[in-house]
Amino acid sequence: MSRSFFRTYGFLSAMLLAIVLGCVLGALWPGATCLAPLGTIFINLMFCIVVPLVFCSLSSSIACMKSPKRAGRIMGTTLLVFIVTGLIAAVIMLFAMRLYPPAAGGAVDEQASVAQLLVNFFTVEDFAALLSRRAMLPLIVFSLLIGFGVNLSGGADCLTAKVLQDMTNCLLKLVSLISYYAPVAFFGFFASLVATYGAQITASYGRALLIYYPLCLAYALIAFPLYARIGGGRA
Repeated sequence: MSRSFFRTYGFLSAMLLAIVLGCVLGALWPGATCLAPLGTIFINLMFCIVVPLVFCSLSSSIACMKSPKRAGRIMGTTLLVFIVTGLIAAVIMLFAMRLYPPAAGGAVDEQASVAQLLVNFFTVEDFAALLSRRAMLPLIVFSLLIGFGVNLSGGADCLTAKVLQDMTNCLLKLVSLISYYAPVAFFGFFASLVATYGAQITASYGRALLIYYPLCLAYALIAFPLYARIGGGRA
């Protein structure tokens, strides 16, 4: 039982313990701000991986499908689910922010037009702009289109499809390797955070958490079973 528990929850327990120890150290030692690079290294590594991982995984999954029609249905369903769930999340958070604003009195940037939002939603001005986590949805659209191009050029037997699949496997292994460093990163990040802001965290950061975690729990209880139902179909 203990081994099974450790295999299932050991890493999560280590993460939570690192967060608690980091908060305690930050509260007791103001100099813990020097530990911030420990967390920044981890965040930067994960940010660097997310773009190639999304591109390779989506492109290879579409490229290796035997039926282009099925791939087209999956692409349409993916975009539809992404857009619909994004709109639902935006509406929910809009109401939540109005009922319980986490940072009252903060400045709001100038809003873009609907046309510009639509353009930015699906595309970017240059290929180099895709190589950023800030253009995630355009990256997803581009990755799916590349996957279709490879699928129509030979599918799974195409050399490009094999390279994309191999790159996906390698990147997933890299994510696993970096994840071992996560407890150290969270320890340094939270130690620095508490040492820098102190009691202010319980005000602004705490208010944000009171909104974020209940909504995440509601999402997990409602959306995940719904996704499973839609994806699995009727029994």
